[in-house]
Amino acid sequence: MADPKLPIVYVSNLPYEATHDSIEAAFEKEHIDVEHIELIKKGAGTRTKACGLAAVTLKAVHDPEDVCKKMDGKACFSRPMIVRLDKFCGDDLAYAPKPGAH
Repeated sequence: MADPKLPIVYVSNLPYEATHDSIEAAFEKEHIDVEHIELIKKGAGTRTKACGLAAVTLKAVHDPEDVCKKMDGKACFSRPMIVRLDKFCGDDLAYAPKPGAH
């Protein structure tokens, strides 16, 4: 479990195939160090499945607002991630990634 004092950003619009490694690689490509990634799953027991959401705990050296600005719209498996400080936005139909974010 990650330190509760470290900053967290919430990532949505992830493909169901996304893994800890693929999310970490997307952040590291932008020189952002990750402490912990929690992939959110729905279901119970052995009957769980991915739902395209993750909580990403950052190393203390990163400002979460800057991380959101930098990572929002970046690709993970060719799909633009939605990165926010306070909530998941997976079904926001009005969302459009920033121009040139890929």
